[in-house]
Amino acid sequence: MTFEESLSNIEKQAEQFVWWSPSQIARGEDLINDPTKGQRAWAIPRATGEFLHEQVLILKPKSILELGTSLGYSTVWLSHAAAEIGAHVFTIEHMENKFELAKENIKNTGFEKYVTPYLGTIMDVLNNSDLLKQNLKFDFVFMDADRGHYHEYFPLLEPHLAENATIIADNAGNMGSRMQPFFELLKEKGWTFEILDMDNGILLARKNRLD
Repeated sequence: MTFEESLSNIEKQAEQFVWWSPSQIARGEDLINDPTKGQRAWAIPRATGEFLHEQVLILKPKSILELGTSLGYSTVWLSHAAAEIGAHVFTIEHMENKFELAKENIKNTGFEKYVTPYLGTIMDVLNNSDLLKQNLKFDFVFMDADRGHYHEYFPLLEPHLAENATIIADNAGNMGSRMQPFFELLKEKGWTFEILDMDNGILLARKNRLD
C-alpha cells in the first residue's frame, strides 16, 4: 500500500469508526447505532499532517514522542518523515481497539520499524513502562490526546526533553480553554510558544526560543 493509499484508508476508517463505552452498551445505545452518540476516532486534518511531516524534515529530530495514536493517521505522517531522516517515533494509545487498528495501519505503510507503540494511558506508560527509563532525549513531541491533562504530563516529560526540543499540540485554538493550565506551565518554565492559525489551532513551542 502506498503512502497516499494508507492515508486515504485511515481517513475513511476515522469517518466510520464508532466505539461504545461499557456504560453506553449497558444502556443499549450501541443497539440504536446512532454514531452521533458513540465515541469517534477523530484524525487530524490533512494540512496538519503535512505540517507535522514538514517540521520533522526541517528540524531533523532523532526521537519523536506522540501522545495519542488513535488510528495512526498522525503517526503515519510522522513515521514517513522519520524514515527519511533516520528518526524513531514512540507513540501512546490507551484504547486497545484503536491501538490494534493503528498497528495494522502503520504496518501497511512499511514504516513499522520506525515506530514503537505503547498501549495504556499516557500517565501509566510514562510512569510504569520502559519509555522514560531508556537513555533517550525526545527532541520532538506531538500532543493530540486528553488536552486537559497536558500540564500533568509535562513535568514527567521535561527532564527527558532535548535542549532544543519542540512541542506541537493540536486543538490549541478550538479547545484552548482546556489547555490553559498547560500554557501557563510553559510560560512558568520559560518556554516560548505561539498558536498558529491553521485548522484547529496548532501550538508550536520551543524549549529555548522560536526562530
